[in-house]
Amino acid sequence: MRVICHDCQKEKEFDPQAFRCICGGVWEPIEKDDFDLDSIQKDLSSVWRYQDIFRLRALESPVSLGAGWTPLFSSKWEENDTLFKLEYFSPTGSFKDRGTEVEMSYLKAVGVKQVVEDSSGNAGAAIAAYAARSGICADIYVPDSASPAKLSQIQIYGAKLHKIPGPRVEATNAVLQAVAGGAVYASHAYSPVYLLGQQSFAWEIWEQTNGKLPDAVVIPVGQCGLLMGTWLGFRRLLMAGVIEKLPHLYAVQPKCFAPIYDAFTKGLDDIPQIYSAKLSIAKGLAIVKPVRGKRILQALRESGGGAVVVSEKQIRQAYRDLAKKGFFVEPSSAVAAAAIGTVRQELGANAVILAALTGSGLKSNVLKS
Repeated sequence: MRVICHDCQKEKEFDPQAFRCICGGVWEPIEKDDFDLDSIQKDLSSVWRYQDIFRLRALESPVSLGAGWTPLFSSKWEENDTLFKLEYFSPTGSFKDRGTEVEMSYLKAVGVKQVVEDSSGNAGAAIAAYAARSGICADIYVPDSASPAKLSQIQIYGAKLHKIPGPRVEATNAVLQAVAGGAVYASHAYSPVYLLGQQSFAWEIWEQTNGKLPDAVVIPVGQCGLLMGTWLGFRRLLMAGVIEKLPHLYAVQPKCFAPIYDAFTKGLDDIPQIYSAKLSIAKGLAIVKPVRGKRILQALRESGGGAVVVSEKQIRQAYRDLAKKGFFVEPSSAVAAAAIGTVRQELGANAVILAALTGSGLKSNVLKS
């Protein structure tokens, strides 16, 4: 798989042992300007309907638990028809499965036997599940404050769990020590193969709407893996001439923890690390510095979208309102729904808006009424 570092423009064949460029930049799949519609395997209801479009030469027998091709529903939200894509219908209950299924298939194909990952819960559960499925050993580093349900899920798959005291960033620091010792980092933040898998989110939206894309796609963000994959996926459709323009992409964060919003609104070119003692009920979004900062801001600006923050009160209300419509999601997912009104005010009452519901409500403790 050919990859590129956009910091120094270096291109190379991806080596899982070198999770980032020697300049410190992050690898991305080299973009392609073709999209063969006839190669979509429409009899498959998973990410592998796009196997020929991924063009991963190492893959002959992908590891699958059925990630991808998640439902897309229309429902009233604040009196307007709104689209909701139910990523929490994934095998381990979160959108992380989409990229992880492709990533772990690739790692198995190239002979990797053991991986490490840091996570607030969802990515760790996805890696643990696919490691079990593929016969790969996994060590998962998590903050000790992570959801007990998520920690139990990681353990039941057989992964070795490392609970790290302190904020979320300490789990990352701990896993980087393991990587420095030679471990393969199956990172949802850094892996270009994971990012390739996440592009299928955009392609599914195009298929499921019969090419009539929404005006905006609203995504809750931490590391922005889904947002980045969505952007690159739509860019490929655009470069191939399949679509005429990109949907507006909106990144949503809790108001008390919003490095992307801060950087976007200040007109910065990169996202500085933030220092905040405040905690949000949307624990899965507590990333102090996304590793793809420059490209995230580029994605928001190029698509004509933006960044939105929502209060804890708004998150709690959206969490309950979604449940009353049959959508049981964790608070980190409810963040997207909480931002729909703001996005609609910006784009107009008739705008077609799609919100990504990224994680199951079974993964986090139910909020008290």
